Amino acid sequence: MRRLVGTLNWVVAGLLACAAVFAVTEPVTTLGDADWAQPLVMVTLLGGVLLILNRFRGRVGQWSSTKYRLIWAVLLVLIVGAQAWMAMNFVDVSRADGYFVRNQAIALAQGRTTWSHYFMVYQNNVNYTLIDAWWLKLLLPMTKTPWVAMNLLRYLWLDTGVAAGLYLLRHWRLWQPGAFWFTLLWLLSIPVYALGLFDYTDPVVFPLFLDSLALVSWSVAAQGWHRWLGGGLALLLVSVGVAVKSNLIVLWLALGLLILLLWWQRRLTWRQVVVWIAGACLVLGGVFAGMSAWSRQAGYRPDPNAQMPVTAWIAMSMNPQNPGTYSLTDAMVIDHQPTAQAKQATATRLLNQRLNTLGVSGVLVQLARKFEIFWSTGDMDSFKLTTQWLKAPRWYLMNQRSIQFWLVLGTQILYLTLLCQSIWFLLKARPSFVAGHFLAIAMLGLMIFHVFFWEVEPRYAAPVLPALMLLGTLGWCGLPVWERTPTQVRYGRWFGTFAVIMCALSLGQTNETALVREEMPGRQGNGDYFTLPVARVAPQRQLTWTMPVVGPSNALQLQIQPTNEAREQVKPNVQPQYPNGRLRVQVHANGCLLKTWHSTPNAAMAKPLRYPQTTARELTITLQNTGKTSFKYAQGLARYDQHTGEVLPRERAFPQAYLLNLHGARALTAQPMIWLSMGLFLGLLLWAL
Repeated sequence: MRRLVGTLNWVVAGLLACAAVFAVTEPVTTLGDADWAQPLVMVTLLGGVLLILNRFRGRVGQWSSTKYRLIWAVLLVLIVGAQAWMAMNFVDVSRADGYFVRNQAIALAQGRTTWSHYFMVYQNNVNYTLIDAWWLKLLLPMTKTPWVAMNLLRYLWLDTGVAAGLYLLRHWRLWQPGAFWFTLLWLLSIPVYALGLFDYTDPVVFPLFLDSLALVSWSVAAQGWHRWLGGGLALLLVSVGVAVKSNLIVLWLALGLLILLLWWQRRLTWRQVVVWIAGACLVLGGVFAGMSAWSRQAGYRPDPNAQMPVTAWIAMSMNPQNPGTYSLTDAMVIDHQPTAQAKQATATRLLNQRLNTLGVSGVLVQLARKFEIFWSTGDMDSFKLTTQWLKAPRWYLMNQRSIQFWLVLGTQILYLTLLCQSIWFLLKARPSFVAGHFLAIAMLGLMIFHVFFWEVEPRYAAPVLPALMLLGTLGWCGLPVWERTPTQVRYGRWFGTFAVIMCALSLGQTNETALVREEMPGRQGNGDYFTLPVARVAPQRQLTWTMPVVGPSNALQLQIQPTNEAREQVKPNVQPQYPNGRLRVQVHANGCLLKTWHSTPNAAMAKPLRYPQTTARELTITLQNTGKTSFKYAQGLARYDQHTGEVLPRERAFPQAYLLNLHGARALTAQPMIWLSMGLFLGLLLWAL
């Protein structure tokens, strides 16, 4: 057993080393994001951060316990303040799956029990929708815009992860310096802030790795009814996690392996192991039975002929045209089949065709691409969880790419630091330290689930991040403080200065290459996922709506629907064909006409329609059909206002449109900002050396 545990740690450490290589190199070349820094810059900054942390580790160890507690308390206050500010100033509009979940949750909270077809296809989101509706039912009598309160509740739940991590560090007698570093990591973690704003399943499962480990540790150390309370809560949390997000079955299995490891250490008897395992099965079955009864009470009746089969997810993950991510084209091909048997047969045939086409080498390449998507980005899709806001600061909306450039760079370096620290811990961990093995098994299981069997997205790796934070903290606590000779200091400072200057020059080149040519101060994009509601504009009829704008704008991108839209969904290379006819487009600001266009649907969709730049906070758009042929315009049907977030008494249509501010090419960020940030980093590096 000792040898098996040691081998497991080496395997996970090797996988994390591969992840670090992908995290350094692949974001530049395969994810297609022009704002990534070059790999050499990330390696250099990572080396500098590790040196700074090594020096800082020695200083923290010299703090008195009073000073240490004070600084740790300040970090906690900063976490609470930062999360409260984010919750009140950023409100997600919810898009794609979250859009359907929020709409349905509002309907349930209002007493309506009719479920949309989306939930017949994607039954996996029913349980979370029920939980979401329960909270909304409590909040809606108090406010018609409950989204800030929901943000605060999500942050409160996410912070159970930091509480669990701190408990474990105290339990392992690593409070100083461990609590400081773990709390600082939580404060600096961009995914924590992003997930707190994301009304979907991912925030629910984010802290469960640490929560379940802390409860099991408390249970094993406790006596009497406290032991059973801790164990019951751990099993309940994990079971609810599985009910909300099926990939958490790996955590349920890892919990069973943890119990066996505790028996191997003779900290549990065989009788206790049997009780734990039997309880895990009973609680999981009870949670699923309870959620099923709850959904029936809420009016949900599953339709086997509509549900997406499991094979469909595996088949789309083997699509060589995608790196293992969700494919709307594949989903639509299978969804258009009329029966469950036809859907299963289509998905199986698609999977077999792709496996035969790829061959052994092709499958290995596809698995490597999926591994890359799962591990290569430390932000866990933080900046892609939502692209549309009900509320956000104007300065952020008008400077998103510049702000995200710095946040992504910092997040990626921090992620690489955690990988390095976690690798160090896993290679040095004692075989008797079962908590570390549990986290390694859980991370390995989640990776295997998505890389080998399921489709993959960067956000699916989010539950791994708290585990990496804790493993990284353990690695940081165990690092020896590097004692430097005068010669090493002298040459290190010269080399560090040269390296940081090279980083500044490289970042400046990236800054001049990744040029910004537009901002999007206004948008309504909901309604373009899964089903596409449309407004039919008959001859001599018109469609008029108003959109808020957060900054200067001078162009309008319409969303007239092509006549071959249904074929486009299942044929990815089909070019859109627009109906014949004539239309008149008008844009008004502050009651004054800005511009009128006389065009055709094809010409109107070919490129954005330019109008005189305006700083008006609200624009009115009118489309009049002046031809003899009807055309369809895309819109979203929502039970909450897509611009203000106010919950509506009945469903309303919100036409899609994008308002742009087109301008000449601008640098991504100010050059003095690059030199200032690199100057500060150099100062810290020289201090560390």
